[in-house]
Amino acid sequence: MKKDDMSPIESKESELNSAELQMLQSSLAEQEDRSNIPPPERKKQSKLVKFAKKNTALTVIISVFVTALVALLVFLCVYMATGLANGKNKRDYLFTFGEEEIRIKYEKIVIDEVLYIDMNKLAQYAELSVSGSENTMKYVVSDEQYIKFTNESEYAIINATKVVIPAPAIIKNGTCLVPYDVISKAVETGIEFKSDRAKHTVSITRLTYTVEDVTYNEDITFSSADFTAVSAIQSTSGITFEYNADVTSYLQYIVPEDDTPYLMLVNPQNPLSESFVPENLSETPLPSKYTGQGELYYLDECASEALIAMVAAMYRDIPNNGAYVTSAYRDYQYQVELFEEYINGYIKKGYTRDAAEAEVLKTSARPGTSEHQSGLCVDFITSGMKNGLNNTDFEKTAAFKWLSDNAYKYGFILRYPENKTHITSYSYESWHYRFVGRDAATAIYFSDLCLEEYLEFI
Repeated sequence: MKKDDMSPIESKESELNSAELQMLQSSLAEQEDRSNIPPPERKKQSKLVKFAKKNTALTVIISVFVTALVALLVFLCVYMATGLANGKNKRDYLFTFGEEEIRIKYEKIVIDEVLYIDMNKLAQYAELSVSGSENTMKYVVSDEQYIKFTNESEYAIINATKVVIPAPAIIKNGTCLVPYDVISKAVETGIEFKSDRAKHTVSITRLTYTVEDVTYNEDITFSSADFTAVSAIQSTSGITFEYNADVTSYLQYIVPEDDTPYLMLVNPQNPLSESFVPENLSETPLPSKYTGQGELYYLDECASEALIAMVAAMYRDIPNNGAYVTSAYRDYQYQVELFEEYINGYIKKGYTRDAAEAEVLKTSARPGTSEHQSGLCVDFITSGMKNGLNNTDFEKTAAFKWLSDNAYKYGFILRYPENKTHITSYSYESWHYRFVGRDAATAIYFSDLCLEEYLEFI
């Protein structure tokens, strides 16, 4: 068969010659005999791994310890880094009032991440008048320009407008801290506020103007425009007071020069002492023609004269209306006796002492909490009312309608309005009128406020 006819399978490589074969045999003879060497392991194990396999429990303990140690080191690093950052961020604040610099500790002026300002220091610098009590502070430029704060309240009073503030004022031990963002917005003119929160600086400067080389301070004014108002005293400027007779001789009583004594608040939260007696209790009782029963009723002298003018005017407008005063000043002891009489009435009906007292408190004041002890209020009744004092009957009378429309002109207010019982702590009493002076009575009347609300504004 020819060479070209052979299949691939049948083809063979050429054989080694003698020289090549000898070289191969010589090479094999020189190599070691590896027939007895064990095969190598897939992965060489360290002594540590072998130790771990033999001591599993100890290995787990060591692993946990190392993990905890690493976590602790990480925490310490983060804590130290944060502490350094916080230390930098909590350095003292520098307040500048004009040329005076005051440093205040960070934690004393930044509370719950809110920057505050010491209002007393601001008032001293800006020459604001300051008044207040344990829980309220008022800063005054004039009767129309003022701002008032109550401790931990979400509200402030700005020029007779009650507004919502984002953080409360903090009043303690005569100090009043107010959020910087509140006072800087509330001051409209006269003072410039600048702050750099990154550098912890606050600058407060009185603004001035010059006339003929003389420098004057700008007037300071407050504004509630940048706040949400929740209620306000309506302006009473321009209101005219029409009377059906000449009241010139009574105006000194109707419009007292200082109405502060007549704004006394008497309620369960503000009781009078057992020994309290009105300082100016009139020595002359109310005229018998206005009391109807011939009993002797007394009031504070100013309230008494204003009441005489008011009842005389009511009688002129609605003759034979049958209305008269049925209660005025009561001393503490009288209120005790009256309160006990009411309680005993319920006990006779089968009530327990506690239940009887609870019923009485719905319509009568506990001794010391009655406005009648102040000598500034009266109760009205009419001869046609057969069931004593009650709202249903008194509201039907001409006297009630007249008082509702005219009492404020004489300095009196409906003390316990129907829609304010949750504030006054007393039930609605359509017959109970309280003297506060004409200015306050007018503001209360046109703003639809009760005395408690009004006192928040002033």
